[in-house]
Amino acid sequence: MRLDSLSSVEFKTAMKKKPIVFLPIGGTEAHGYHLPLCTDSVQPEYVADLVSDRVGGLVAPPLRYAFHSSTKNMPGTIGLSFETTVLVTRDIMESLIANGVDKLVVISGHAGSSHMNALRQACAEIAERHDVKLMLLTDYDLAKQFPIDQKGDGHGGKLETSRMMDIAPELVKKAKKAGRYVSQGYMIVRDPERSMPDGFVGDAPRATAELGRELNSYIIDRLTDEVRSSFEVKK
Repeated sequence: MRLDSLSSVEFKTAMKKKPIVFLPIGGTEAHGYHLPLCTDSVQPEYVADLVSDRVGGLVAPPLRYAFHSSTKNMPGTIGLSFETTVLVTRDIMESLIANGVDKLVVISGHAGSSHMNALRQACAEIAERHDVKLMLLTDYDLAKQFPIDQKGDGHGGKLETSRMMDIAPELVKKAKKAGRYVSQGYMIVRDPERSMPDGFVGDAPRATAELGRELNSYIIDRLTDEVRSSFEVKK
C-alpha cells in the first residue's frame, strides 16, 4: 500500500502496527532510444509495491532523481549532485522516523556506484543516529544472481529491457541493435558518456517479456525472503 494514499488519521492507525516502510529511489535517466527516462524508477516501485503487500508494509512516495555519472550529459538525464543525494535521502528517512517508522528498506533502481555510495552514506548516518532496522540494496543486486548468462549485459541491455517489457510494455520500443561499452581505462574524462556511445550496453534486441517476468518474479521472491528474514516477519 502506498503511504501517501492514506489520510493522516489512517496513517497514524497504520503505524501502530510498526510496518516495514519501503523507500523506492529511481532516477530520470537516458536508457538509449528504446527505453523511457523513468526506467530506473518504474522497476523498484513495482518491486516495492508487491513485496510490501506480501509483508504487510507501506511504500513511501518514491524519489525519481539520482546522482548520475556516465549518463549525466545525455538528453533527458536530470540528476542531483552527490551531496544533495545524500541530504535528500537522509532527510526523507529522518522524516519517516519522526513519524514512527523503525523498519526501512531503501531500494534503488539506479545502481550506479557513485549513486549507491551516496545512499550508503545517508543510510550510515541514519543508522548511527537512530535505533532502526535499515536495509539498502538495488533490485539489480538480486537480478545478478538470476541463473542466466549475463556477460556483456548492462545499462538498458537485455535484462533491463526484458524487465520493462514485463512491467510497462507500452513504454518500450524495439531495440534494433546491441549496445556497446567502450572502456576508458584508468582515465577520468570530462565526457563520460563516450563509454556508452549507444546510450545502453547489451543485447537489448534479444529481450523478451517472458524473461522479464521470470526476472521480476525472482527479484520479488528473493527480496521477500530477505525482508522476512532480516526483519523477522512471520509468513
